[in-house]
This record gives sequence, C-alpha cells and structure tokens, in this order.
Amino acid sequence: MPKIVDHEERRRELAEALWRVIAHSGPQAVSIRTVAAEAGLSAGALRHYFQTREELLVFAMDLSEERVVGRMREQSRTWRPEESVVERAAGFAEHMLPLDSVRSAEFQVWQAAGHLGELDPRLEERWARQRGLYRQLVGALGGLPPLEDPEHEHPDPWLETWAAFLHTFVDGLALQMMVNPAQVPAEAGRARLRSFLAHVEASRR
Repeated sequence: MPKIVDHEERRRELAEALWRVIAHSGPQAVSIRTVAAEAGLSAGALRHYFQTREELLVFAMDLSEERVVGRMREQSRTWRPEESVVERAAGFAEHMLPLDSVRSAEFQVWQAAGHLGELDPRLEERWARQRGLYRQLVGALGGLPPLEDPEHEHPDPWLETWAAFLHTFVDGLALQMMVNPAQVPAEAGRARLRSFLAHVEASRR
C-alpha cells in the first residue's frame, strides 16, 4: 500500500527546517538546497511543495504568525485579574520580541521574509494585523472600549499616534536585542518595554 503523505504537515516540517537553517547560519544561508538537506529531502522533493526560495520564506512567515497568534490567544485565556494593564499589554507585546530561541528564530524569519518586499503577497495584510495589535494595546492602556476593527485607522488621533510609536518601538527594540544581546539582554528588553508602556498609559491622563 502506498504511503499516505500529509502534504500540509510536510510543508510545516519544511518551514521548521528553514527556521533551523536561519537559527544556525542566518537568513543568507536559506536556499532550496540547504533547507532540503536540513529536512532530509532532495531538492527535487522539496520543489514539489515550494518552487522557489521566496515561496518557502512566505510560508514560514505565515506559520510564524500563526504561532504568535496562538500564543496570544492562550495568554488571553489565562491572564490574572490582579495584573496591571501595563503588565498585560507587555505580555502580548513580548511575543514580538526575541526573548528565547523560538522567538529569536521567528524574528529572523520575519527579517528574511521582510527582504521580499512586494514579492510577499500578504505584505499589507501582515502590516495591518501588526498595527491592529498595537492599536488594541494602546486602547487598553488608555482605558478605551475594545476596538471593533483594530486593523483600520481609528478616529482618535491619540490612539493612532501612540500605536505607531509603539509599533516602531517594539520593532526597534527587537532589532537591538538581536544585533547586540550583550547590551540589550532579555531582562533589559522587558524592562524597557514596560517603561514605554507605562509612558503611553500616563500620556492619556
């Protein structure tokens, strides 16, 4: 009887192999050949799933987003009522920071996929989802009711301004933590994030 292959699972295994290549050797090492070798497949077998390096990076980006969203959903079900708004907001934003090996690999995938630019068919969707997250966090810090459509511009200029600032801050902090972890270790990154969020909260008073 021929072996039944779960193609979606195989694609995920290939994306994880891509993450390992990036974690070991950096985004510049990604190619059909290196990822196939990491996955224990031939380059020809890999091309049954991904024709180009760009397709592989886009899929890995999609999968990393799924994982981040999954962790955030789990967190939303387990938050403690005694936590401050700043602490809860920090817990969500931390999923975007390279605080451990998993999130570091995800960040490097995002970096590599970011070089695709317009070759990423979901570039604008990704941007809108990220900005939507920061709008929700800023809205919570400002005591606003839950946003009905966080992926679209909000009429409150305070929220829009601080969502843009927070988006930029978290991206920049993540990059510093990856480039110079000796100067910005995990605990320093966490502390800076909370300080910034507290500043956002105070600006609404």
